[in-house]
Amino acid sequence: MKSQMNWFYVLIGAMFLTMLFISSRYFKGSGDASIGIAQSREYKINSDKSALVKSIKVVPGQQVDEGDLLIELTSETLEIEIAKLSNRIAVLKSERAEKAKLADAEISYIKAQNNITLEELDAEILQTTSELKLNEALTKDFVSTDKSTTDSPLEIKINSLKQQKKMHLMAQDIKIKDVLQESTTEQKLLENQIVLQESELELMRSEKIKLNKYASAAGVVKNVYVKAGEQVDAFTPLLEVNPKRPTTIIVYLVGKKSDVYPIGTTVSVASYDQRRNAVAGKVIGYGSVSELPEILQKSTATTAFGQEVFIEVPAENFLANGEKVLVR
Repeated sequence: MKSQMNWFYVLIGAMFLTMLFISSRYFKGSGDASIGIAQSREYKINSDKSALVKSIKVVPGQQVDEGDLLIELTSETLEIEIAKLSNRIAVLKSERAEKAKLADAEISYIKAQNNITLEELDAEILQTTSELKLNEALTKDFVSTDKSTTDSPLEIKINSLKQQKKMHLMAQDIKIKDVLQESTTEQKLLENQIVLQESELELMRSEKIKLNKYASAAGVVKNVYVKAGEQVDAFTPLLEVNPKRPTTIIVYLVGKKSDVYPIGTTVSVASYDQRRNAVAGKVIGYGSVSELPEILQKSTATTAFGQEVFIEVPAENFLANGEKVLVR
């Protein structure tokens, strides 16, 4: 009988130690620390404007990284405008090239036309010069060797022909400059139009790229609401993504004053089961007094309530959504 009583007391002691261990292991948070839940809200991705779903790159349950293409969208109206603008730019560039060729051809024509007159003048100058030399050779024995102060008719004619040639060359240069100036003006006008059209085209192409939807952060696709080939209106929900890591911690103050965590206070948030996984957080506000989530309720018949404290943590952390955390 005495042996049985001893075993009873040993069993009672073991149960007491077990309860102390469980209490210290699972019901901490009454001292300088509080218990909370790490959570993040899923976010929906909507279409910015009316578009056609070209292809869907993900399925529900698929994990995505930041920057991954989720849905490829296209706009028939935008595609038509891009095609029209591209054709317009091609026409302007072709016109610019044709204008340049036309200017070169006009300059070549001016030179060719003027060369005929210049060749005729050169031939006449050569002929007159030959006549002058011949006359000088025939009359050198009959006239004085002293050079006359007045020019002979042939010399006057040669000077006149040379002056005509000079005037024709000057006229040619003026015509060529006029053609080049006109061509340069037209080229600049066309170039300005091309630059403006190309800028508009670049904006349209950027707008087309922006139609596509990319993951803003790492996470898991929860729902996809559309199908490939479907026409959607502006602001239509396309898909829903659960962030991979929580960005908000909700602490419940049970029997504590709200001034424990003043707004703006920096706190340490650690995984309840793995204290090494800690991250710095910042108190951003208070909520209402509400019932504690089931994971935070002690294993009693009494429902516990506490005031909500919201803590913001960076997206890069080691916490899991819905995980129990310890805040100090």
